[in-house]
Amino acid sequence: GAHTQEIARWKEADFETYAQRLDEAKLTWSIASMPVAFRGDESAFKESLATLPAAARALEKAGIERCITHIMPCHDTLTYRANFRQHQQRLRAIVSILSDHGLRFGMEYVGTQSLRNRRKFPFVHTLREGLELVDAIGSDQVGLVLDCWHWHNAQDTVEDFKWLKAHQVVSVELNDAQAHIPRAELQDGRRELPASTGVIDTKGFLEGLVRIGVQAPLMAEPFNQAFRDMPREQGIGRIHASLQKAMGLINA
Repeated sequence: GAHTQEIARWKEADFETYAQRLDEAKLTWSIASMPVAFRGDESAFKESLATLPAAARALEKAGIERCITHIMPCHDTLTYRANFRQHQQRLRAIVSILSDHGLRFGMEYVGTQSLRNRRKFPFVHTLREGLELVDAIGSDQVGLVLDCWHWHNAQDTVEDFKWLKAHQVVSVELNDAQAHIPRAELQDGRRELPASTGVIDTKGFLEGLVRIGVQAPLMAEPFNQAFRDMPREQGIGRIHASLQKAMGLINA
């Protein structure tokens, strides 16, 4: 993944340097962060939105084709309907600018129950609700980030993939949940490497996406302190092994 704010500050030589490094390592960019502050008040949103065209041009120049963000599953003051309307309007404006620069936009719904209960009003936190927001924005350039952690915590199942079209998946994230902890008590910042505990149905999740023809970047997203404390090379090795294990489960 790429940090958009950093790339937006690149000079011409930086684009050339990173292009060469990626080529030598046989790597390509997968996704970048969507930089607009769209969750706050209107003036802050408009000020942030004004910076997006320049950032999108930089991402396009770097060869990046996908931008993602997450959707908070709750709000202190906005009801579901009011929050939905605000997301529809603001994200539609964002998608319009990103589309001008060949960038697809992915939204990650957040299913973690302990997180969505922190504020008064619940919001989008399931696959089908995420797709309703995609439809409301009304562009082929917008879709979902599918994270098996949130899929599991939202109590989504493979059956829910019948509502999903392959092109609506912008990127995929894998991790696993801690064992022996009830789903309602799982903490968003405490996750395990993909296919490591077996709590999340990684096999069903991946096979379901393969069956509908999804082609999207896939990454691991383990959040836990033990992993953060590892030397970088060791951590990369563990991620590589866990992704290989997860992909080896596919028999679709």
